[in-house]
Amino acid sequence: MKLLCTSDIHRNAAVAGNILQTIENENIDVFINAGDFLDNQFAYEFFKKLKVRSFIVRGNWDSGMDYNSKYVTVGDGVFRYGEYSFLCVGGGRPFGVDETLDAVKDVDGEKLVMITHYPPYGILDSAWSNAHAGFMEYRKFLSVKNPCMHVFGHIHESNGCEMTGKTLAINCALTDHGMGRGYIVDLPDKNIKVVNLNERKHYTPFKVQSTLSRIIGKRK
Repeated sequence: MKLLCTSDIHRNAAVAGNILQTIENENIDVFINAGDFLDNQFAYEFFKKLKVRSFIVRGNWDSGMDYNSKYVTVGDGVFRYGEYSFLCVGGGRPFGVDETLDAVKDVDGEKLVMITHYPPYGILDSAWSNAHAGFMEYRKFLSVKNPCMHVFGHIHESNGCEMTGKTLAINCALTDHGMGRGYIVDLPDKNIKVVNLNERKHYTPFKVQSTLSRIIGKRK
């Protein structure tokens, strides 16, 4: 299974267009985004163009974002696709470790992909001040369950990937200090390909209606 992992698009239409192009060019099976679109209408227009199975969690700037379709699942929960289960936890608050472990007790860790907006404590979570901004609850969950992957964002300065135990941890915050770096991962081998989704590097087919245009349209 080939996954494209991204986060923190921050209403960048060029980056969104490059994601759509990459999904097509790379024959992606599952698209993952760990939140922070900054504009719900922008996100919904982007979601409508996704034609692969997609799992989206809400970021700390995605209040009220609610969308589900044939391809796109937005929200918290455990969702099955193929041989894998996707544990999705959005927003800016940590979960209860015991109750989350109970929710996935029947899932083999090697078949579990965890998606959160915030990082786990001490793993690709260093902000510009070098302070750790991750959640200890996520770190505890990783040490017990050992999912095959943990995909997250939020801390743009720490975009990257590393192995922690059996878990491939990926901070895929794209914009600003993230430099547009997204990650394609082949499961079960966990082979990684870095893709540059920066607007200066790719053709951009995605267009979003401006907020002003939407307001004018509603008044007509």
